[in-house]
Amino acid sequence: MTPRLFHGPSARDKAVSLSLEIGRPVGDPVGDKGLKVDDSREIVELASHSGIGDKAPTIVVGPIDQASPEASDALLKTLEDLAEGPLRIILWADFLNEVSPTIQSRTIQIWCPPDKLWIDPLSQYSEQANKLFEALLKKDQSRVLDLVGGARDNWADLLQALCGSLAQHVLSEPKRVLETWNRFRLVLDGRGSFLVAVDALLERDI
Repeated sequence: MTPRLFHGPSARDKAVSLSLEIGRPVGDPVGDKGLKVDDSREIVELASHSGIGDKAPTIVVGPIDQASPEASDALLKTLEDLAEGPLRIILWADFLNEVSPTIQSRTIQIWCPPDKLWIDPLSQYSEQANKLFEALLKKDQSRVLDLVGGARDNWADLLQALCGSLAQHVLSEPKRVLETWNRFRLVLDGRGSFLVAVDALLERDI
């Protein structure tokens, strides 16, 4: 079975669901705190103790887009070494374009669009999100900075409300949903500062 690589907002959940559907997990998902070289050794160890059962042993690995080059190389070798074995390795990533091209070439990619929790705007921030949207349309950088910075510790919630509003308008267009997700990646996966988020907001037209 060619390894599946789920990518997008709900990739991890979809990978876990598939692992339960096609087999029996031999351990918890590997790499949640950042994929490391040692994780590949853990996968090999789990494969050697997969036991016997009615279903094939499975394991979920990711996010592989956050893996270091060394970890990616180790994972690729693990995929090759276990290719003929019973273990089914299911990969996931937030952003496909940050995954090693070699790993991409060895997998079947499956886009996982935002789930309902992501696309529903946070109502308490809807008014601010509308103001932010208007500032973006006008390319008013200082206004965008004021609105996001003014949210203080809740700037990520404000930007998620904006993402939800935008996503609702493009759900019938998968390509635009993917573009929206990639654009706001630093916000939605909790990385970066609000200044980095402002740069992401202003990098291109809505």
